Amino acid sequence: MINKAEELRALRVRENCRIVSTPLTKHLRIRIEEFWEHAQDCLAGGGSRRRTLAIIGESGTGKSTAITHVLNSFDEFKPYKNEHNEKIIPMLSIEVEYSFTPKDFAIHVLRKLGADGSYSSNETVLYDELKNQLRASGTILLHIDEAQHLKKSGSSKAVMGLKDRFKSLLVIENWPLHLILSGVDDLSELFTGDQQMPNRSSVMRFDTLSSPADNKRVEEILADIAANCGLKVDKALTTPDFLGRLVKATGGGIGTLIEMVRAACYKALAKEHLAVKAKDFEFVYGRTSGSLPSENIITAKAWVDLDRSNALIDLVPKTVEPKRSRKKASK
Repeated sequence: MINKAEELRALRVRENCRIVSTPLTKHLRIRIEEFWEHAQDCLAGGGSRRRTLAIIGESGTGKSTAITHVLNSFDEFKPYKNEHNEKIIPMLSIEVEYSFTPKDFAIHVLRKLGADGSYSSNETVLYDELKNQLRASGTILLHIDEAQHLKKSGSSKAVMGLKDRFKSLLVIENWPLHLILSGVDDLSELFTGDQQMPNRSSVMRFDTLSSPADNKRVEEILADIAANCGLKVDKALTTPDFLGRLVKATGGGIGTLIEMVRAACYKALAKEHLAVKAKDFEFVYGRTSGSLPSENIITAKAWVDLDRSNALIDLVPKTVEPKRSRKKASK
């Protein structure tokens, strides 16, 4: 017999694996579909030079989850064996680690393609081999997540160097590789100033939500998750005041919002309640932010003036200026 704890665990796993549909996710699918069609046009001898799609948004906006879901939903992107029993990888998704240099990146991609990449090799040689392997593997889409990590500094030289590396991947002989670059707002540096990258790109933003403009969307997400958890939504959670608090507490990030609503619902279920209430959100925000009870955005009177990024400001050691020694008066 399945006990209550096991039932709740199964529900949490099921809900966490479910994609909450949003307008941004739907629009992203359309953009990826159009991008794939453009790649096919290029393979047939047509298309344009806009072979980079930049997807930019701050952490918590649901960007990475949406991209992973959409890319995994296309059967055309899945690896297969051709008539010569060779493995073809139409789409390759790579997450760039913070410590990666452009050379590390080339070696990492080469190894993902099943080729050798040696640190003793010259960087230019590695990128030449990478181009050959991308063409040989039939990789027409290369997704680079957290692409801004390859920009090791904000200097114009570093930015230009990374632009040149990306541009070099777009001019592979007889192979129209398409790049999907995703990352936080720092990534936008590659598309400002010099117009070589912008002239080869299209951009999609993952913006944050605001209140009251996006209250309806927030309410829809709240209702969707609660319903999938078998809960009702307490009436107090549908007021403009509470919806504004929820947006403030999550920084307007759809991903962070979904995470908080789920956590509040799980709390209500654990207490065997029939509806999710403000108390559940108060608990979740307090646990995740570490804020003082008086500064919990869900319940504080002056919540509009609070900043979730300063929830622990009271713990930051105060700078103590050294005491100045008094000079003795000259006799």
